This record gives sequence, structure tokens and C-alpha cells, in this order.
Amino acid sequence: MGLTKTYKDGTTPSIAVIGAGFSGLCAAIRLQTQLDISSYRVFELEPDIGGTWWSNTYPGCACDVKSHNYAFSFEPNYEWSRAYAPQQEIWEYLRRTARKYNLYDKISFRTEVTHVEWNEGRQKWVLDYVDLNTGHADRMEADVVFSGMGPLRIPHIPKEFESFEGPKWHTAQWDHSYDLTDKRVAVVGSGASAIQVVPSIVEKVKTLEYYQRTASYVIPRRNARYSALWKWMFRNIPFFHFTYYKILYWSSESLIGAFSSKLKDKVPRATVAFLAWVFRYFHVRDKTLRQKLTPTYELGCRRIVVSSNYFPALTRKNLNVHTERIASVKSNTLTLSDGSVQEVDALILATGFRAQDFLLEGFLIGEDGCDVAKVFGKNPNTYYGLTSPVTPNLFFLLGPNTTLGHNSVLFMIEAQVEYAIKAISYMMEKNLTSIRVSEKASRDFVDEVDERMKGMVWSSSCKSWYQNEDGKVTALWWGSCTRYWWRLRKFHPERFVGVQSI
Repeated sequence: MGLTKTYKDGTTPSIAVIGAGFSGLCAAIRLQTQLDISSYRVFELEPDIGGTWWSNTYPGCACDVKSHNYAFSFEPNYEWSRAYAPQQEIWEYLRRTARKYNLYDKISFRTEVTHVEWNEGRQKWVLDYVDLNTGHADRMEADVVFSGMGPLRIPHIPKEFESFEGPKWHTAQWDHSYDLTDKRVAVVGSGASAIQVVPSIVEKVKTLEYYQRTASYVIPRRNARYSALWKWMFRNIPFFHFTYYKILYWSSESLIGAFSSKLKDKVPRATVAFLAWVFRYFHVRDKTLRQKLTPTYELGCRRIVVSSNYFPALTRKNLNVHTERIASVKSNTLTLSDGSVQEVDALILATGFRAQDFLLEGFLIGEDGCDVAKVFGKNPNTYYGLTSPVTPNLFFLLGPNTTLGHNSVLFMIEAQVEYAIKAISYMMEKNLTSIRVSEKASRDFVDEVDERMKGMVWSSSCKSWYQNEDGKVTALWWGSCTRYWWRLRKFHPERFVGVQSI
């Protein structure tokens, strides 16, 4: 059955897309190509597109998913230079894609959406926004809203580092004007960003004080270059790129078993854990250092990191690994719980993001004047992370319980956008002003997620950004990408209620 592309009077809904990263661009492109809708506007806080890949420009920044799986399925990139693409290439890919689909004319850059509220009487969303270049505030009404702001956008900056008086910055706000050459530098944090930054700057700095909060499981990254022959085959041999993409996709899908706590899935998790152990053992010969770098939690509870230069970097003589708690920060010195003091010239915070604060209080007001952030609280009530009973005509992209620990989130984004496209088409077919998911459908999804998560390693005792402060996993999807797509391959109007005819 084809998609309905207009209301009965020939008009199309007005649509607001918040964010011009992968999520927002995907929504804009599919609105154009599948529904022929041009009555949309994209709001972007930054001066260019890219989202995460515009903001994160720290040395060594790269994707930890294979390049050919990190592109839109409808817009493959045959020119990736490496197995794992660096930040600059990903950003350039997004820019080329945006230009191809003429998206730049639809994007309002340096524009911050400050408030989004549902107007029941008019059956529209009201968006307040500010042009950051001029300070001019304005308002837009939209029939439909896509939230493509992403979960990893608000840097987490612990308050104890506010008292540091020297140059300091978060990895997502890298200060390229500061020359690290021969400087005494501190890096706090040991997640994916730190594991990319440290090897990229250690040879330049005089000393690097590395404060590891929690050791990570690290497996080797075979970052082979794609030769001109490979690129030619991707471009010219029928189905060659498609087959290669599918091989990468299914090899990643097969890893989902490594995150299950079930007895039958012990083997894949043990295999990955053994690989990480062998890699660490042969690259870190010093027993004391190796012990510091050995995780004490179950593999998969926190993100598994791919890097081949991390362990060698930590063995350099100008790098010191600290595992003691930072007791105080004063002037340009850091004092640890064991009493040791390190004086540094610059402080780099690789302390992650406020992933649980994907909505700030007061930003999104849904039906009956409810503050959606407060309604969600510690237990987001959504339907496949995509929409909720209190947000008619609004679609979250990479919302609660939809990010991944084993495969490319772009697959999830596309599945979500495709479902939203079907929902919008249904609205136009039935000539409806609004549509919202039922409380039962949403609750059934949340209850299933809670039950399924009991059998996943993410719910174990270790703390990660996947969990809220109560230990509930609110960030990740519990299963394979294929299962998520299968669940959303068809639109189910019987699960939506409260629609109103025009």
C-alpha cells in the first residue's frame, strides 16, 4: 500500500525538526523523498550541520562502528578512507548529503528552540525559538515535531573542577587555540572519548596525568585503509557494496549475545572478554599497571571500546595512570585521596554526557499542560522510544531505550523515521489533526523493556550512562536491531487513540 501524501484538501502538515545531526537530517530527507513534503523547517543550535560530529572535534575523534555501517542505507558512501571513519570524514559525508537533498535552505542555523508546547485547542505544537546571531525571539506553529536532539549532547562537567584556574575544557568543546606542546596536561575520564584522546596527544605533551575512574574493556581496532580498488568495486560492481554492508551488519548483530546474562549466551561474552584480556596482557607488561587497567565488572555493562593504540600510549614514560579518587582541585593542582598532588597546565574533561537529561524540565509541555520531563521522571513512558501518550504528533529520534551497545544507531534512526512517516501518512489519509499512542501500548512496551532488561548485563551492579540514578536502564534497546525494525515495520493504528477529525 502506498503512502498518502496530502490531506483531502491537497495540503500537507507543517513540520518542525529540532536538530540537524544524523537524526534530523534523516527525518528531513525522508519527508521529502517519501511524502513529497517541503512544508518543514529544521532548527539547529550550531552554525553548521552534524550534531555530535560537528561538536566533537577532539584529537583522535572517530567512529567506533565500521564506516560502511555508519551511513544512511539510502545514501551509501563508497569513499570511506578507513574501516573506522574519523570525525572529519563523517562530517563531510553529512555535508555532502545535506547539499544533495538541498537541506541547507531549510535549516535555521544558530537558532535555539527554547520551549515546545502542545495547544489542544488548535491541535498544534507551538515552538518558541531565538536567533542567537541577532537575539531575535520568534514563534512557530507546527502540526508535527521531530525531536532529533540526541542523547549525547549535554556535556557532563562535574562541579569539583570549576575551581581549576588554568585552561580547561570538555572533549565535546575542544579548545583548538591552546597548544598542548610540552605542557603538563591532565585528562579525567576513561570512556570512549578519553581512549581516543590520550594516544593522540601523549607524544606532544610534556607529561600526561591520566585519571581513570573505571577501567574499560578494550579490544583491538583493525583500522585498515580502503584502497582505490576497494572504492572502485564499491562504486561499480553490482551488489558488492550491499553485500559488504550486510556482512558488517550481521557480524555486529551477532554480538548481541555478549550482552545477555543467560547461560546459553555465556560463550560469546566469554570470547570477547578473553580477547580483551589477551590484548591487554600482551600490550601492558607491567603487572601493576595492568592491574589498574583490568575491569572489575562484567563485560558489556559499560561500553566496550575499540582501540589499538590506547594500551601502548599508557606505557609511555611521560604518562601516569591514577586510579585514586580526586579529593580536591585548587588553582592548577589536583590532590588525590592518597595525598599525592599533581600540578598541571591544562585540564581536559572526558567525563561524558548527561544522557539521562535528554529532556530538561520546562522545555516540552504536552497534553493537559504536563511537563514531559517531569512526567517521564525516572521512568520514561514511551512507545518504542518514539512517541508517548502525552505528546501527540511528536516523534523522538533516539529517544529512551533505543540507543545501542552493539551496532550502528543509524539503523535505529531510519527505522524510527520510517515509522513516523507511516504515522504522518495515516493522519493525512484519515484527515486527522492529531494522533497519539495509547497509554496501554506505551505501558506494554515499558513493561516488556523492564522485564527483558533483567536478563541483560546492563542491569548488573556496575554503573554506566545507560542507567538512571536508580540503576534502571533507560538508554538502551534490549535486543537486536533487526527485532526493533520488525516490530516497527508496519504502522498499527489500533494502538493509537485520541485522534480528531478536521
